Amino acid sequence: MEDIKRSLERAIVEQGWCFGDKATRIGLPFEWTENERKPLILSLKDLLAVGFYFSMYYVQKKTPDTIITKDHDKVQKYCREQLYGVFKHFFPFLELNGTWKNHIESQALARAQDYCFIKRYCDKLPKRLSHGDIGAGLGTTTLYSLKFLNSTFYALEASPMSYSVQRNYFRFVSPYPGAYLDVVECENFQLTQDAIRKELGKDSYRLKHVPTWRFGLVPARSLDLLTATFVLNELNYAGILWLLAQASRTLRKNGYFYIRDSFILKAGTHSIDYDKVLLKIGFQRKAQFEIANRHDFFGIPRLYRKISDKAYSFDEMVEMCLGKFASVASGSSYAYNMESTPKL
Repeated sequence: MEDIKRSLERAIVEQGWCFGDKATRIGLPFEWTENERKPLILSLKDLLAVGFYFSMYYVQKKTPDTIITKDHDKVQKYCREQLYGVFKHFFPFLELNGTWKNHIESQALARAQDYCFIKRYCDKLPKRLSHGDIGAGLGTTTLYSLKFLNSTFYALEASPMSYSVQRNYFRFVSPYPGAYLDVVECENFQLTQDAIRKELGKDSYRLKHVPTWRFGLVPARSLDLLTATFVLNELNYAGILWLLAQASRTLRKNGYFYIRDSFILKAGTHSIDYDKVLLKIGFQRKAQFEIANRHDFFGIPRLYRKISDKAYSFDEMVEMCLGKFASVASGSSYAYNMESTPKL
């Protein structure tokens, strides 16, 4: 994990995040605000960290008939079998008791539901899909994406601990030798940013692992689908604006942005209503569940289609959502000079 931290440190200096207005007013985008307040989680390393990510799903809610597809059970079964196999690989010494089984079954079901929602409401997805996943967690979105959407998959991550966990997971589940590209490992071997950009453009890699501080290496208008499950409301101000800017840059016109989370803004993170911002920057809401989180379903899925070809820079997103004088670098509890009426 130390090499991932060094990559982040280099990017912070190269991109100027530790200087001037960015450092004192806006803040650093590459943070996971929710978990950085939980020191126990941040202290986890190696298999303990992998185990934590296995345990992140623990709620099972039936897939609604409105989104269920003919291959729902097939997708769920495949995800379940793969997760049991991965668990046995990493933890052969652990008993698959009721708790661990629930974690695995819950995550397999969630991935099948994500797949169904996307298949139900996305029109004419290409036969070879380019799919980016923000805050990839353990990395299990690859289960339905690589096999059932026939994707080239970009795992986008800001947390060094999460990136390290995903690295272990991806090395095991990579569909065939040579299919997995790790951008941080490219940096370890002294590849230039131009050389890494060239590698990212190669079709031979089905699984491309990119820290969000290198999101700019992903080509403009190259993604058909972007997904974010239980992540956008756990970031800081700079983080959500950075990702919204990158979404507008990397998604093709008529590409889709799928979001699944609690649909509430968490205290101490940010106050950006990103669903409304998406409508402002050229997206159209295609579908949304009108349900109660955790009562009817785990999370509230919604889907946006990009109807504009315009891309917004990070600076433009800051101007739009914060204004010229807002200071948010110290966290939402200490934010001040916020505009009373955001330009949305």
